[in-house]
Amino acid sequence: MNKQLISFHFYLFIVLGGSYFIHDYIVSFEHLLLLYGLNLSVACFVYWLVFLLRDKQKEYLGFYFLAGTLIKFIVFFKIVLPIFKENDIVSKTEFLSFFIPYLLSLFVETKSLISLLNTPNK
Repeated sequence: MNKQLISFHFYLFIVLGGSYFIHDYIVSFEHLLLLYGLNLSVACFVYWLVFLLRDKQKEYLGFYFLAGTLIKFIVFFKIVLPIFKENDIVSKTEFLSFFIPYLLSLFVETKSLISLLNTPNK
């Protein structure tokens, strides 16, 4: 496996795993693991997509990244929001339980993709 793939997965697991345990310690929320898992899965999917297509379709990589953001929004509106709206109120805790892993995965994903795209081809 490529060094950049291993590095991305390592950092993503460390950042989201650490955040999950801190988050779970502070706020016990029933669906917290699902929210972290969804963000982890979509971030891995987008990174793999860009990684696999970085040489063949370099001019479209930005669109693939944006498509990943669209996928995250679709996942939020189709899976997460109905869970939050079970009691007809989206609380601050529920919102932050989605937004924190979303931002962390977006940060790691963006940093790793920039590093990947700045690496010269061999």
